[in-house]
Amino acid sequence: MQQDPQVELASLEESSDPLFRWLHNLQVDSPEQQNKAEDLLIAARHAWTQADEKRRELTRPLDEAKKRIIDLFNPYLNRLDTAINILNRELTTYHQACVTLRLEEERQAMQAQAVRIKEAEQTGEVVELPNLPDVPTVAKTSRANLGTVTYRNEPDVRIVDPDKVPRDLCDPSMSRIKARVKSGVTDIPGVLITKRIVTVARS
Repeated sequence: MQQDPQVELASLEESSDPLFRWLHNLQVDSPEQQNKAEDLLIAARHAWTQADEKRRELTRPLDEAKKRIIDLFNPYLNRLDTAINILNRELTTYHQACVTLRLEEERQAMQAQAVRIKEAEQTGEVVELPNLPDVPTVAKTSRANLGTVTYRNEPDVRIVDPDKVPRDLCDPSMSRIKARVKSGVTDIPGVLITKRIVTVARS
């Protein structure tokens, strides 16, 4: 039979009612009062232990049910985590390759234009140079069928020598270090700071 927590608590409170009533006028000023207060202290500690045991008894089935549900979902969540990590890796690699390709196309276009300028200087011809070819930029946010994915550059912070990290950032504290990096500081002794692309997916 399932126990009602309110009924159990009411019973415990009722048994401790004399204790609480004594506390209103408690004053220890004689050996007799000391003895009475000591009895009350022992009774209060015993009542606390009883209440804690009852609370644990009532919540144990809930804790066990929660653990069963967590254990049930964990394999699926772990598979999703693996899938998310693989997708992130492949998408960020592809995105970075697109950025690198765009930069290379811009570099080649500028190089070709520089060659034409040099040739024109040698021949004395007046050459009207065309504008640089329009190299499409790589969008930071991509729209998919189910929503959008945004690619952000974020600092990747790793502590490589804890002894060199400034004292105001110690234990070293990763949260303090990241806050310092976010403020624009990119050179911290004992810390390796690199860039990485992260994805933010919204449905």
